[in-house]
Amino acid sequence: MDQKPIRQKRTIIDISNYQPEFDFDKAAHFASFMFPEYQRSLLRARFAADVIDIVIVAAIYSVFVTVTSFQMPEAPLADRRTLGAFVVGFLTLLGVYFLLFMLSASQTPGMKWRRLTVVDHTGHSLDPKTALMRGAGYFISIVPFMLGFIWALIDPEHLTWADKVSGTYLKKL
Repeated sequence: MDQKPIRQKRTIIDISNYQPEFDFDKAAHFASFMFPEYQRSLLRARFAADVIDIVIVAAIYSVFVTVTSFQMPEAPLADRRTLGAFVVGFLTLLGVYFLLFMLSASQTPGMKWRRLTVVDHTGHSLDPKTALMRGAGYFISIVPFMLGFIWALIDPEHLTWADKVSGTYLKKL
């Protein structure tokens, strides 16, 4: 079921060098996984991978919350401060989870299950610096209640904030 991606003209604005005009020819040489149509075709698989990863982190974190609640002298789990601390802890664990998997394998277990990987603009696995940038992008995406991930639905290139911060793309294996 391999479909040829529809090649659409893109405008490249490169601010690292002086560019007196837009370079349409340069955009024609980009890899197919960098085109918005390709990224849009991965949205369902990307969402499923994110759900799998969140469920894994939630399962691990629920063990932590259960053990912690048994160690508390009283049962103040309904206290707003305690609930807030647990939410912050969950979001932090989620960010660390994504960061560590990007550093080690350029894919999370959810991505592996859905046969996705994260690549740089050349199509190679992430180097440590890019993985750290993507990890920072995950933290930025997670903090406002996952808005950085939802952004891929409305973004013209269908990229999340983590993709934009690190200059990475998802690619089907």
